[in-house]
Amino acid sequence: MGFSSQAGQLIAKTQTTPGTYDPTTGTAGVGIKLKSGSFAPNRELMILDAEIGGGRDVVDAMLGGVSYSGDFDFYARPQAVALLLKACLGTVVSTVASGVNTHTITPSDAAQLPFLSVEHVIGNGLEAYQYTDVVVTSLHLEAEANGFLQGTVSMIARIQTAGITKTAAPVWDNTEVAVGTNILCYYNGVTLPAKSFSLDIANNFDDDDFRLGSFFIGDLTPKRREVTGGFSIRPNDSSLWRQAVNGQASAVSPGGLVTKAPFRIDAKTYATIAGSTPLTPFEYDISMPNFALRPYALEASGDDVIENDIEGQALRPSNATPVMTVLVKNDKAAVA
Repeated sequence: MGFSSQAGQLIAKTQTTPGTYDPTTGTAGVGIKLKSGSFAPNRELMILDAEIGGGRDVVDAMLGGVSYSGDFDFYARPQAVALLLKACLGTVVSTVASGVNTHTITPSDAAQLPFLSVEHVIGNGLEAYQYTDVVVTSLHLEAEANGFLQGTVSMIARIQTAGITKTAAPVWDNTEVAVGTNILCYYNGVTLPAKSFSLDIANNFDDDDFRLGSFFIGDLTPKRREVTGGFSIRPNDSSLWRQAVNGQASAVSPGGLVTKAPFRIDAKTYATIAGSTPLTPFEYDISMPNFALRPYALEASGDDVIENDIEGQALRPSNATPVMTVLVKNDKAAVA
């Protein structure tokens, strides 16, 4: 008898107290539907070096410290993505008007980002885990013109407990998925003829704080945050290339400064939020006020139409202005 991957589940919620697992049952957690992914233990079998006076064979081994990490692929749904963005960025302010809940999520400058408690089930009866002190080390979102909005989240957990009784009936995020035909990208206030987009938020957590007397990591500390993104276009002219390579759209030779312009991604669902007046779609509105394009090449090949995959770096304008702001509109009054 085998175990089907599709019978598993991933439930997450914001954890109240470091080191203490918060139950994810009932409406407390969000069931995140996955395409693939699982946590993996990061642990080594420790073997003694060869010793003078010993034999040629390895005679013993022990197990050392352990952490847990995993990448999870998913179709982006508004309740789950709001939770992952909160864990990844840190600060959320929620308001409600006319039946629409708007969650404004911005990066935190605090030394610690929110922890998650996570229930992860592999197969139907193969194994079930609780993970305590889980952090989102990176979050990736992308969409193509004829595709779905989807993402990948990378998590690191400090503590695992195996063999738990799984939640019998998770509260799944069954909200709608946005598609490329309802997603727009804007650069410097102008709508881009983008064929696709991508967004990456990386917290670069330090995950090797192992301490004497414990199997588990002592702390998970975020290092420098990096926010990058990009889009694919068929260019109408060479202005973006000149800006990326020479520093300004009109420059004909290289300069030392870069142009910083706003980059915005707006994704809506065709389905609307129940009870909203007027009827309002679920939405992700992602804005970066200072976005610098990375240099790239204009390349031609045979009779192919010229296309460019353009990438860029989000830059923080000032201490008072966040490097990015995300507005998520959904049907929940609070982010779990």
